[in-house]
Amino acid sequence: MATSQGMSAGCIVPHPPLLIPDIGGRDLEKVRSTYRAMEELARRIAGMAPQVMVMISPHTPMYRDAFTVKGSPEMSGSFAAFGQPRVRISKRNDLELVDTLLGVAEGEGIPLVRATSQASRWLEGSEELDHGLLVPLYFLDQAFETPIISLSISGLSYRDHFDLGRAAAMACEELGRKAVFVASGDLSHRLLKGAPAGYSPRGQEFDARIRELAESGDFDSLYSIPENLVEEAGECGFRSIHAMWGALKDGRLKNEVLSYEGPFGVGYLVSLHVRDQ
Repeated sequence: MATSQGMSAGCIVPHPPLLIPDIGGRDLEKVRSTYRAMEELARRIAGMAPQVMVMISPHTPMYRDAFTVKGSPEMSGSFAAFGQPRVRISKRNDLELVDTLLGVAEGEGIPLVRATSQASRWLEGSEELDHGLLVPLYFLDQAFETPIISLSISGLSYRDHFDLGRAAAMACEELGRKAVFVASGDLSHRLLKGAPAGYSPRGQEFDARIRELAESGDFDSLYSIPENLVEEAGECGFRSIHAMWGALKDGRLKNEVLSYEGPFGVGYLVSLHVRDQ
């Protein structure tokens, strides 16, 4: 049984906009496994009845030396950058959890700052919810409705990202919020010749390592992955996964990889990690 409050589960999700039918068109058939896995993931999480989702995206505007948490009461975004401005998602921000997390982070020495579109010039004219959030929300919102909080990655260490996730779990525990941590990120962008970031034979090696960790739940082994392999893979999800692990580390996990594929040279992993009581 999952815990009744606090961080009850986490998931790793990809974020290719082509998963959205109006964008993917015929290419959607090439990622059918990922599409179905995202639908199944949404059903599984809905069955847990979470009160909030803690989300982190590598495409949220970031600082080199600090993390951010969005502070606007309502957040929204669209797929206008991908030719579909009418596909729009709006979410309510759990501001009580934001405030609690900021307090926990300060007490733990974690550099976390509040970011709002009104107060930050680097967000002016941009959507608050980037596609790293919008793609998973497209599926999750069809199964259930819940507020979110939105975190950024940073240029800080992997251990700092772990600590951010741990602080998020502590804040949820403090408020008695039942939460799910959503780690948005694609794996290697260099799986095939002609891939977006060019080809590297080590891309498949990296993805195999991450898939093995997701299947076993041995996320402590993230730290044994050589930095040159991470760099060679051209990934965008590694820091998100470290943050998820920080949120879930205490206690046993039930782990399942729902799908993995990379038909366009980018690795798409969908996995679910549920805490046992």
